[in-house]
Amino acid sequence: MTSMTTPTFAAEGLLTRLKQHGIDYLFANGGTDFAPIIEGYANASAKGLDVPQVVIVPHETAAMGMAHGYYLATGKPQAIMVHVNVGLGNCVMGIINAANENIPMLVLSGRTPLTEFGRPGSRMSPVQYAQEMRDQAGMIRELVKWDYEMRYGDQCDVLVDRAMAIAMSEPRGPVYLSLPREPLAESLGGDWAPGRALPAQPSAPAPDAGAIREAARLLAAAKNPLVICQRGDPEGKVGRALGELAAEFGLPVVEFAGVRNVLPTGHPMNCGYDLAGWLGEADVVLAVDSQVPWIQRQAKPAQG
Repeated sequence: MTSMTTPTFAAEGLLTRLKQHGIDYLFANGGTDFAPIIEGYANASAKGLDVPQVVIVPHETAAMGMAHGYYLATGKPQAIMVHVNVGLGNCVMGIINAANENIPMLVLSGRTPLTEFGRPGSRMSPVQYAQEMRDQAGMIRELVKWDYEMRYGDQCDVLVDRAMAIAMSEPRGPVYLSLPREPLAESLGGDWAPGRALPAQPSAPAPDAGAIREAARLLAAAKNPLVICQRGDPEGKVGRALGELAAEFGLPVVEFAGVRNVLPTGHPMNCGYDLAGWLGEADVVLAVDSQVPWIQRQAKPAQG
């Protein structure tokens, strides 16, 4: 049953579902494919629907950076929507950065309309022929954890659910959803129900207790232990725990090729960024959240 305060077509349902997942902002750089989204915002305003605040950004690179930074500051993933192939192309560098730093975000883009006539959202501009691609998602498929193209309007909520579950599962990262105009403009069917409960998010995997005991045993017996760390979590939990451990047991920490600062620069066991003089002398090395703890041709552990 619907009312004047219920989403009645797919773009409205998509926007309300984004908000239900805690997405406060939709960083947007629009084009011809945004008509249903714009109408969705207009209807949401008239109906009082709770939707993300739209932030119009002049360039996709800036939009990606804003979503990236918002997650680092708050721990809440955000959404970006851009134009078809050209807009998505401008997002590629930002998606590379997000993938490398395990930043969850939902990247949405339009897709050239599928039909030439007969449906709301059908093609109406020459550019919608010029921008057709055989596989638009191909340019970013190696960078995202999941990609999909909406086929029917009634998928609007379940696709957002699926995207957010995958983005927020460890290791976190960006996901991509392509939105053709026709399904965005579809009326929601009788089986679509507003307010469906959100699915549970996957819990973080727990470290193996046996591995922790073995690491503790090795560190306790070490004469020259070394910790290498490249990045920690945005909340700083890794940095605080590592700082306490390093201070209590005198563990030198080198942040080789650091992505985020882990220890404060004034921490007594912060030994900088250069492994020279440390790695070759260590008898036990503990790598914490390090994609590349060392590079063989530059420095490597001693034999054994």
